[in-house]
Order: sequence, then structure tokens, then C-alpha cells
Amino acid sequence: MTEPSHYRQAIDALPQLVWVASPDGTLEYLNRRCAEYSGLPIDDLLGWDWGWVVHPSDLPETLETWTAAVRAGTPHQIEHRLRRHDGEYRWFLIRAEPVRDFDGRVVRWFGTCTDIDEWKRTTEQFRNTRQLFRGLVERNSDGEVLVGADGTVRYANPATARLIGLTADELSGTDLWGSVHPDDRKDVSTWLERVLATPGERLSINTRFLLRDGSSTRIEVLATNLLPDPDVRAVAVQLRPVEAPIPNNPPAHDQSRASCS
Repeated sequence: MTEPSHYRQAIDALPQLVWVASPDGTLEYLNRRCAEYSGLPIDDLLGWDWGWVVHPSDLPETLETWTAAVRAGTPHQIEHRLRRHDGEYRWFLIRAEPVRDFDGRVVRWFGTCTDIDEWKRTTEQFRNTRQLFRGLVERNSDGEVLVGADGTVRYANPATARLIGLTADELSGTDLWGSVHPDDRKDVSTWLERVLATPGERLSINTRFLLRDGSSTRIEVLATNLLPDPDVRAVAVQLRPVEAPIPNNPPAHDQSRASCS
């Protein structure tokens, strides 16, 4: 390349690994960061000699997608691991754009490699934690539900479906509180107002839910308003079957127990 020296200094100062390739994909320029990262002289990576710094498991797909982009003259993007000077492989996001002349022919490729290793590892950890959490929730004997502000079920575990007598698919997108016994809905509505008015506080109520066959089952419902939490934005609801008798002098909203026993 023959660009002015101040352009070269600016490119060398960028945190990304910057490279330029000829129309056929042959690497013809690398910035200083590439040498610092790889620990190799620039000349050792030019042409098509860069493949050995790519992780062996990622190289076949990298070569396939890069060759296809060069052949079609379309933007190139891929994630793969690059070997650092100390032998460690780190994840990078690789992007390349073709530069065309007035006739539309590709005259050069400009590309960057951006280090995304920390983001990749954090994402993987989050995915593993989420899978573990979901596995625990899926196997919980209590019903676990995420409900929107309007009562719409966003998620329900298998135990919830068993308690209410519906499948998880039947529950998804429906109004959870629509299954409450008609005689209990006023008390549940008042309780819900308290739940929504006190974010973060766990409140409970014993109420009846109607089953598919028209009978009802009494369930202890515990709810926490997590709507203000940007990572949840839902009301977290736990459902537990009530098996023991309710103590004497129950709250007003539980006095209907006798009518369903």
C-alpha cells in the first residue's frame, strides 16, 4: 500500500487488527496491531499464509466463507479464534467490505478483526447459568410462572400445567387469573393490586383455580412484582397445592374453602 504515513499511523493506532486484501482475497497489508498480537513479522502473514493463526477447528469454515465472499463480491463476517503470541486463542469478530471502482468491480477488500473474547465467554456463562436455572425450574414440583402486567402467561413450568390441569402450550399467552374460581376473583383482584403496588415484596393468597372438568383445586399463590426489573419485566408467581386444612379464623379471601371441600 502507498497511503500517506499519517493514515498508516492512524490505522496502527486502532485497537482492532486491520487488514487489506487484493480483489482475489490475497492479504497485502496488516496494521501494527496484527504483529503485536500474533508475535510474528507482518511478512509472515501476508498472501494466504495467515491460516495457521486461526484455530484449527475454525479454519475450514473461515476459508469457505471468505472464499465465497471473494467470489461473490459480498461483505464477509464470521467469528473465529486467533492464536495470540503466547499461544492462547481468543475469539474475534471478522468483518470485511469490498471496495469497487466506477464500473462496479472489486478493487480491494478492507477488513477488521475485533476482539470479542470477553463478550463471548460472558455470553457462554450466561447461557450455561440460564440452562441450569431453567433445568431447576422445569423440575420443580411447585408451579413457576412469569406473568405480564396484564396477567398474560409468558412462561409456565410443567408443574404449573399439572396443577391447573392444562398443558404448557395451552397456558402460554393466556390470562392466568382467568382460571381463578369466579367466587374468588374479587379477592384475587384486590390482592393483585397490592402485588403491583409493592414491587419486590412477596405476597401470598389461597384461592381456587378451575380445572378442565369443571371442578376446582385450592392453591397457595405467592407473587413478587419484578416488572421494574429490566432483566425480568414480569410478575414472578409460584403455585403450591394446599393440602393441609386452613387454620381457624382464616382471612376473608380464604373463607370460601369450606364451599369447595
